Amino acid sequence: MNGEIIASSYQKWSSVYSIYAGWQLLQWWYAVSNSVAYQQSEAITEHGGSCKMKLSLSMWSMHRTVRENGWKVLDFLSFCKDEGIEDVELLNVFWKDVLEELPSVLAFVRDNGIKVSSYAVANDFVKATEEERAGALKEITDAYPVAKILGTNVIRVFSGNLSDIATYEEALDWIVDGLKEAAAVAEKEGLVLCLENHGKLAGSGEQVKTIIDRVGSPALRSTFDTGNFLLVDEHPTAALETLLPYVSHVHFKDFEMREDGRYKSLGGKAFEGINLGDGDVELEKIVNKLVENGYRGAFVLEYEGVGSEAEGIRRSYDYFATII
Repeated sequence: MNGEIIASSYQKWSSVYSIYAGWQLLQWWYAVSNSVAYQQSEAITEHGGSCKMKLSLSMWSMHRTVRENGWKVLDFLSFCKDEGIEDVELLNVFWKDVLEELPSVLAFVRDNGIKVSSYAVANDFVKATEEERAGALKEITDAYPVAKILGTNVIRVFSGNLSDIATYEEALDWIVDGLKEAAAVAEKEGLVLCLENHGKLAGSGEQVKTIIDRVGSPALRSTFDTGNFLLVDEHPTAALETLLPYVSHVHFKDFEMREDGRYKSLGGKAFEGINLGDGDVELEKIVNKLVENGYRGAFVLEYEGVGSEAEGIRRSYDYFATII
């Protein structure tokens, strides 16, 4: 990364954070500008993928462990190192102090050969006031310098949650307007926003496609979550037919239908998270279809089962090794 790009990114960084904190960050940023993280960033394809198919681990897969034990991002990365996991997805919701933690996180991934395949934010554009919706936009754009520092150009985004503050049409307009602004900046920054199928507003393949088409930017693509479609009573393989040309990021998860499942579909079915390969999602068929269509992005494990998260992750990695 040359000095002009660093200076330009620093200007955006200081608009997000304080001048003093940004200046501290700039000093170590220059020191690591030729690090592995940046070299990895150079190798990422247009929509965030490498040509080698590997399973990345989302920090969300350990969310119960993180909350119960007060883990920081560095604790999660240490777990990954011990497990031999080399690709990860980090989330903005898990920082305790992003400015304080970033230098040590970047040093750790560099020193241990860990690649950050994607970065995820939890924005919600369905808010009653313009100020709140502007805050949702800011949550996305605040992620841009962080993603760049971590060496990824892929940022997972949400739409929002349907509530009684707006009609479906009003909520959809807010989502499209917010993502259109976010995508315009992302495109200039060489970043790709990937909208996850999640909730009642962007839960189905057609809903995600409609939002992406209305935004009309190459910087807004799809995060194809293999499990979430079941929660809107849509078969994931059918959703893939709709979204196949739009997919630039995959959340790889499995659900099984069972009476005591914690996750309820719109039609009243109950599902529970489970390790890959033991549920109802035709994962191998989805992988083959994506690869045949030229997908070269990350397959990001998002384990949401009960019991030991670590054991569920291990079993999921064992399964993935059988289908690649």
